Amino acid sequence: MRMFLSLLLFVISPLQAEDMETGKKLHEEHCTRCHTPDIYTRQHRLVNSYAELVERVRQCELSNELTWFDEEINAVVGYLNSTYYRFEAYKAD
Repeated sequence: MRMFLSLLLFVISPLQAEDMETGKKLHEEHCTRCHTPDIYTRQHRLVNSYAELVERVRQCELSNELTWFDEEINAVVGYLNSTYYRFEAYKAD
């Protein structure tokens, strides 16, 4: 069992790093046109939970007609959450 968990962590970590890089890249290419970092860190921000963050990224993706796949949306959510928000994450489908 211990070996399985070690193997699982070995596989997951590179995938998470790749998702973070994808999320950062997509954010820099598309989101920074409208958003500066202070929008994520302001005192009375509009996003106050992980679910709201997922919904906000989906709304921005739709309003900008980006046609991202769920994996790309999740990558941007993951990047924003780890960089700015630090909400307790869960997979929102």
